[in-house]
Amino acid sequence: MAAKKDPAARRAREAARRAAAAERIGPRPVRAPRPRTLYSLRPPGRYYQEWDRPTGTDEEVMGKVIDAFGTDSGEAATMRLLMEYRSIYGPYIPLAAAGHLDAILQDTDLVADLTESIGATEGDVRESLHSLHAQGMFLVADDGTLWMTVPPGTPYSAAGGQWAFVEQKAAAPAG
Repeated sequence: MAAKKDPAARRAREAARRAAAAERIGPRPVRAPRPRTLYSLRPPGRYYQEWDRPTGTDEEVMGKVIDAFGTDSGEAATMRLLMEYRSIYGPYIPLAAAGHLDAILQDTDLVADLTESIGATEGDVRESLHSLHAQGMFLVADDGTLWMTVPPGTPYSAAGGQWAFVEQKAAAPAG
């Protein structure tokens, strides 16, 4: 009959193996945890001062609005847009920034240029730009322009781990 393996001896061998490997290759670099939402990245500027957080499920929220105002009302259309934003941005929505981004996308040639160059639909390009915005890769500056950015705490962020505004991608919408 074979003897059972000693778990303590196995743990000791594994610890010795890990110590030898760490000695050979060095310690793992310390990585800062990356926040998952634009809200937790705390973007700078006036477009990121107020955040909306609709409470309840999409069905509950839409049901209340439709009961109060009707399916085809402006309020229902606005709430559908908020639910779309929530699916992209998470529970906290930067309404001013997201709405301004939509205005930029409607007023500039950015969507048309990207649609043509990557062969995607306008809806897919719009959703992708909102998704990149939600990850902090684009921000709306205080003057209303859209900038490609690098979020803080990433390898290419500005000195001191601050936001880096890399390149202006679109001018502020007219009027």
